[in-house]
Amino acid sequence: MPTQTIADMTEPHYWEMLVKKSVSRYLLLDMLARRPMYGYEVAKEIETCCEGWCKPTPGMIYPTIKDMVADRYIECTEDTIGGRVRKICHLTDRGREALLAAAEVWGSVLPYLTESVRDVTGGTISESSD
Repeated sequence: MPTQTIADMTEPHYWEMLVKKSVSRYLLLDMLARRPMYGYEVAKEIETCCEGWCKPTPGMIYPTIKDMVADRYIECTEDTIGGRVRKICHLTDRGREALLAAAEVWGSVLPYLTESVRDVTGGTISESSD
């Protein structure tokens, strides 16, 4: 029987993908807590706030929005902008609860991660490294 291969955890790309997925979901909720937006706008706002480090693609952002609508974290309404019909996403009360839960978890783990990264790298990687 063939052995199952797993992703190569020695590759930075493996870790980037894991972090970016989680960060993108958190930031999607955060962006919608600030104001209603459509998908492309959310993706651009995430890219801007991350200074280009995280660039959600349409293949990531729209399925995530669809899942969050199905799970009642966000709602979408249609609006016509510049002659195009767009789905404007709004955070629900359940979405606000999810954002708060995520913020609490990120807030509790970030100090440890910062310390760990400094220890592992000997302080050679700053918090804002790409």
